[in-house]
Amino acid sequence: MSIACKTLAAITLLCTATLTQAAAPAGPASGTWATDFGTITLVEDAQGMISGAYETDDGRITGKIENGVIEGFWVESASDYTCDTAKMGSRHWGRIRFELNSARTAWTGIWSYCNYEYLVGNVWNGKRAAK
Repeated sequence: MSIACKTLAAITLLCTATLTQAAAPAGPASGTWATDFGTITLVEDAQGMISGAYETDDGRITGKIENGVIEGFWVESASDYTCDTAKMGSRHWGRIRFELNSARTAWTGIWSYCNYEYLVGNVWNGKRAAK
């Protein structure tokens, strides 16, 4: 095989790999979700980090997904409880734990204020929003 053919083959392989990587789908948690607290848009990166936003009090979510479980925090500009410490620039925050179903179409969730334990009744369930 000539050097020109080898070079062309190498360029083709590199371009194909780049296109395949660029077209890789977002993680299973990425998308729009209808939840107990309104619509949430989540983005999952390649490392399983989650970020998102929802309308209630400029709400934000941050966390990590492992084995179909999202654990992290919600943060708002205001809430019914003010924490002693700030997270992401706000003293209105708490923990979240969302367990996705096997089809990744819904989750059952729970939340707390600040870094307190989860309380029975503090549910935060979601399902994928219709496109």
